[in-house]
Amino acid sequence: MQALGLIETRGLIVAVESADAMLKAADVTLLEKTYVGGGLVSITVTGEVAAVTAAVDAGVAAARLINRELLISQHVIPRPHEELSGLVVSTKPRVKVKLQTNESMKIEPDAKANVEKAEVEEKRTISLEMDLDVMNKNTLDLIVLESGLDEAFEVLNNLKVTKLRNLAREYKEIGIAGRKISKADKKTLLAELKKYYTITK
Repeated sequence: MQALGLIETRGLIVAVESADAMLKAADVTLLEKTYVGGGLVSITVTGEVAAVTAAVDAGVAAARLINRELLISQHVIPRPHEELSGLVVSTKPRVKVKLQTNESMKIEPDAKANVEKAEVEEKRTISLEMDLDVMNKNTLDLIVLESGLDEAFEVLNNLKVTKLRNLAREYKEIGIAGRKISKADKKTLLAELKKYYTITK
């Protein structure tokens, strides 16, 4: 289990401001927001130890800017025990993907109109919920094939830059590789992936 960072505040506004600062400050994932009772709200994030520590520091600073008295406590657990995962609800980032499929449908003839049997192609849109954590080249290929480039890149825009870098490493034919991928920002990675799919489409 990755490191856990917790901030407890009095009131939702301060909690939301803290969570926003934490997510902007480092590569962490928001796990949950818990109403403790008596106006207390607890925010939990997870990630690498250094990222969680930086995120909690940023969240504390943001809370203190609003009102120092509304920050109740903060804590980082570097190596939480595996059994703690049952206490903390994991909310993996999810995205809805619309897949269009062509389906042949048989239409029975109308006796009065004396029409022949006809096959009609119907476009159906299927809405799928997908964990962004499981995004890989095969999944993205399927989205591009079934729903088009625009839909695929709406999905990619929801990915964090670290996930995009891991995805880019699955492509041997894109214009960047190795250390260039490790240093690439989100805009560069998206541009390279778009170029790949535009050429191979």
